[in-house]
Amino acid sequence: MKKSILLFLISSSFWLSAFNCNANDGVYYTSGNFLVPLKETDIAARKEVLEITLCKDSFATVTVDYTFYNNSETKTVTMAFEAAAPYNAWVPFSREGIHPFINDFTVLFNGKPLQHRNAVVAMHYNEGKWDVDQVPLDLNKWKGFSEVPDSLMPMDDVLVNPEQPDSFCSFAYAYYFDAPFQQGENTVRHTYRYRMSWGVGRDYEISYWLTPVTRWANGQVDDFTLRIKSEDDREIIMNDSLFLGAPFTLTGIGQTYQLQSDYYGYSQCLFAPLMEGNVLEWHGTNFAPKEDLHIEPLYLLKGGVRGNSNMGKVVICKDGSEARYIADSGDNYFIEVQDYGLIPKDGARIEPREARNGQGYVCLNGDVRRANVRQAPSMKGKVLFTLDNDPGMLPEYYPCLGFVSHKEADGFYKWWYKINVNGRIGYISETLVTWDSIRL
Repeated sequence: MKKSILLFLISSSFWLSAFNCNANDGVYYTSGNFLVPLKETDIAARKEVLEITLCKDSFATVTVDYTFYNNSETKTVTMAFEAAAPYNAWVPFSREGIHPFINDFTVLFNGKPLQHRNAVVAMHYNEGKWDVDQVPLDLNKWKGFSEVPDSLMPMDDVLVNPEQPDSFCSFAYAYYFDAPFQQGENTVRHTYRYRMSWGVGRDYEISYWLTPVTRWANGQVDDFTLRIKSEDDREIIMNDSLFLGAPFTLTGIGQTYQLQSDYYGYSQCLFAPLMEGNVLEWHGTNFAPKEDLHIEPLYLLKGGVRGNSNMGKVVICKDGSEARYIADSGDNYFIEVQDYGLIPKDGARIEPREARNGQGYVCLNGDVRRANVRQAPSMKGKVLFTLDNDPGMLPEYYPCLGFVSHKEADGFYKWWYKINVNGRIGYISETLVTWDSIRL
């Protein structure tokens, strides 16, 4: 048997967004990349089944089943999973190399469990991507968060050399395992559980690196299947340009739509309702991905629609009826009223609306039972009347006449909606209501 060293990422990476995130934007739990960009020339990836499940507890599980074919003699390949350090989570640095937000890491090779080992490795940003060193860092030299005074740590995803306070190093946690490939067919099952990242405008975000599979001998997966599930009801969008060779199937309630939108960098994406029990699946052959997978909430595309902000777009139909605009879908607009659907562009138009301009409507939040409407936009304003919210009933919508701020006695500014309630004009705190571009 000969020994071959190939440090190869077979798993996924997760981050807050495709761009650098600011400290107050959210929490970035982990991402991944190659440890060593070598290419395996003897072992081909025949089959891959990737299953991602969004769980109820802000975690997700990943299960990947590979079938490889070794065209050469028996040899051992060192494979690795690497996860970037958390950002803005401020958890103690793990000298053991165990990522604080990854649990239940397992590997089965040809049906038998493999032991793994951990290390801390350096990351370097090079030509628009992250490269990772093969050799573990000397942790006698480098210290992490909770090991040095906070004043020496510019952020929590770097290590610092206390003897050289201006010397910093980005790092990742690495999981290594030795795979004893026999001649012919071999299988690998890899599973783990991780905490999903989150940030402003999103309560979860998943990114999965698909491109590492091109590092195997055939430069592709001969047979690839993707399955996405959720333990509770979610509406997701995902970039789908790498999946255009075959259609997605959705088992369960609802249907998928292909959308075009410039919001958040998506030129094209797929919308899918992941109701509990639904399975979104794609199957293709000769799969050689040139980009990676990103899954995010639909409301990122809504950009100002109900629940996100106080501006949005409305589709005005031929008959004068209105619907929320979400995105383009070929010759149609993808819209929402009480459900999702398509409206032909021919004869329809888009109209922007904004609360500041006295447009749209507001309704009481679901957890608000009674709210005061005041004469002036201030907590000191006289209460003119109150609005009641009956549990179990559809909310009442009130025309929005404006959106203004006022500096309160505590020195903080509070925002108020100016509304019309059956001819009575007053102000209501933004914390009590939700703005919408249309009336349901």
